[in-house]
Amino acid sequence: MFLFLIAGLTACGGAGPQTTESAVAEAEQVYVDGMEHLSGGSMIEAEQEFQKLLTMPSYLTVTSLALLRLGDAQFYQAKHQEAIETYQSFAQRHDGSENVPYAVFMSAKAQVELAPGDLWFMPPAEELDLSAVAQARSQLERFIRQYPKSRYTTEALVLRDRCIDLEWQHHSYVVGFYVERGKWMGVVFRLHQAMQLFPARAHTLENYALLARAYTELGWRTRAIEVWQAIATRWPATAEGQRATAEMNEIRAKIEAARAKGEPAEMPADLPPTAAFKPEMQDRQGRDID
Repeated sequence: MFLFLIAGLTACGGAGPQTTESAVAEAEQVYVDGMEHLSGGSMIEAEQEFQKLLTMPSYLTVTSLALLRLGDAQFYQAKHQEAIETYQSFAQRHDGSENVPYAVFMSAKAQVELAPGDLWFMPPAEELDLSAVAQARSQLERFIRQYPKSRYTTEALVLRDRCIDLEWQHHSYVVGFYVERGKWMGVVFRLHQAMQLFPARAHTLENYALLARAYTELGWRTRAIEVWQAIATRWPATAEGQRATAEMNEIRAKIEAARAKGEPAEMPADLPPTAAFKPEMQDRQGRDID
């Protein structure tokens, strides 16, 4: 489906004497031909027509519209980077135009198309580049703020959530990557990040239990007890909630045994940047619990 804004196929009022009827008629015909190719799916031909129109006098209304339609032709040929540049060029050149929201939205939509479609089939976690996802999310959120009542805002919200899902999927993938390799510091760091960035998705029983395990593996015994206590409070009817007391008692016994031997009983000095973050002190919306 194409989102066409077919309007203003006449020369701008007040143009100079060079605006002749023949020039206007020729430009309008090229635009119409381009639109026919675009609606018919002949994107290469459409792109050629709109490129031709861009060489015509800039004071013609269809010349500015041609830039927008060129972006459409590029987008539907999967030339997404070119489409982004074209849409952004239109928005910059025609500030105040009623078509700017469309150009801004389509630029963000093209940015989404540059993002990986399914991270589960991508290269190893540490090799993934999600910069396109982050840029797309940023552009979509900016569009939603600027044009909350736009006809494209509903779709923008859906695409924004898709970006968030991809970012969350990546964090989950990396956590699993570290768990499989016993890199518990990486597990803690990534879980902390996920719970800060995606509280509604990351504050789950599974992640709390995994965080408690990571703390225990690292010797962060007091922190492990705090997380098990949160599990017992938030998910008391689950298997994890039922065994939380036993887990806490076992950890306390290890603390006492370590102290009796004169060994360190608490977390080591090599802490991740997020060490001060305590997810058990937040709710699923990332708000601090009083």
